[in-house]
Amino acid sequence: MVKSWEKKKVLIMGLGLQGGALQVALWLLKQGAQITITDLKNSQQLKSSLDQLKKHQDFKKIKFTLGKHLESDFVQQDLIIKNPGVPRESKFLKIAKDNNIPIINEAVMFFGLYPGKIIGVTGTRGKSTTSTLLHQILKTEIKDNVVAGNIATVPMFSILDKISKDSKPVLELSSWHLEDLAEYKRSPYLAIVTNVLIDHLNRYQNFAAYKQAKMAIVKNQKKTDLAILNYDNLTTKSFAKFTKAKVYYFSVKQKVPRGVYLKENSFYFCDHKKETCITAVKDWHIFGEANLSNAAAAICAAYLLKISKQNIAKACRNFKGVEYRFQPLGKLKNVEVFNDATASTPDATIAAISALENKKILLIAGGEDKELVYRDLALLIKKRKVRVVLLAGSASKKLLIELKKIKYPEENLDLNLPSLKTAFQKAKKYLNQADVLLFSPAAASFNMFANEFERAKQFSQLVKNDQK
Repeated sequence: MVKSWEKKKVLIMGLGLQGGALQVALWLLKQGAQITITDLKNSQQLKSSLDQLKKHQDFKKIKFTLGKHLESDFVQQDLIIKNPGVPRESKFLKIAKDNNIPIINEAVMFFGLYPGKIIGVTGTRGKSTTSTLLHQILKTEIKDNVVAGNIATVPMFSILDKISKDSKPVLELSSWHLEDLAEYKRSPYLAIVTNVLIDHLNRYQNFAAYKQAKMAIVKNQKKTDLAILNYDNLTTKSFAKFTKAKVYYFSVKQKVPRGVYLKENSFYFCDHKKETCITAVKDWHIFGEANLSNAAAAICAAYLLKISKQNIAKACRNFKGVEYRFQPLGKLKNVEVFNDATASTPDATIAAISALENKKILLIAGGEDKELVYRDLALLIKKRKVRVVLLAGSASKKLLIELKKIKYPEENLDLNLPSLKTAFQKAKKYLNQADVLLFSPAAASFNMFANEFERAKQFSQLVKNDQK
């Protein structure tokens, strides 16, 4: 990593609106770097991020290329920091490579600058819940512990200068973060993989390529490192063959050879024949197999980091889940409402429906496709007789095709709703037929929203307005 940033020419490719690149830019300004920021979005679209940058005294020293990329920006630089959303195949990145300019992302930069041990969490589903719960457990004994990364509200560079080398920060890492970490042969000291399911096939050539990206979290670990893998997910379990770290597992379905598993509503840690009860699943605010699996992963990590059983149990009892991940929003006309807006795959919505055992479900779903398969979701909808209100979008069309194949009654479907507000108003007409109103899109959000968090906030606000 760069020893001195003073007057180094650094290009940030993709300012975005999530805050990650913004915090990198603010950090670099403090270090005296000469910054260029380029983004395909224009200044109006990037207003919220630009307004934050304008508060810095050296804002006018930044060179901006907005609404486009220029080849000339990618030639005379000392370093390029790319937003995780930028495709690796970008022709502009190729220009930089041809000019021998190093290309990294915020994760590579953080790993290079932070002197202590890092905990990394990845997975198709459950990484935010696992990261947040683990942070809450660790904070009982590590006062400056933080959680950051893919979680939108806490960018990595917002916490870099606020933590000690003993903080053991918990970083939620996307497959895009991990791609670049693999290139620089970096993996965290403690790696957790919640699961690897089919996703992002609009970005990756196939599932094998996506799996390879996820595997980077363990691939460059050392023998003194720790890997915690989902024993109930065959792909995740297979990662054990590709790491030098000591491997532990977690499961909610079966006993594991080494790690944490669920037995008779309690979590046990075992190391071959030795078994220790860590905590009972009693008076918890989270439920469902998926959330229990996330808890098992967090508990395993905390126990290996020598957090006391008492503090693990207390943090688990106090944990109320993560915003927009199967989040309870109270009731509308005696019907329970859940905001699961970050469910952007069929598997995620299947998990949400499955967690609502024996409940009559009214589902709002739909959005843009990521080259995923919707047959299993359609079959579950039919089996559970779910009433479905579908937003407009390419994923919605695919789900409808699968529902028609299995002759799902058309009277249980409302189709092609042009906005979430319209879909919500339509759904309210069926509240008397349901126990639960579930917003779990099973699709991406970019046809109607800037991102899944905007989608989530809009749904929460619609519910809140109706509860007044």
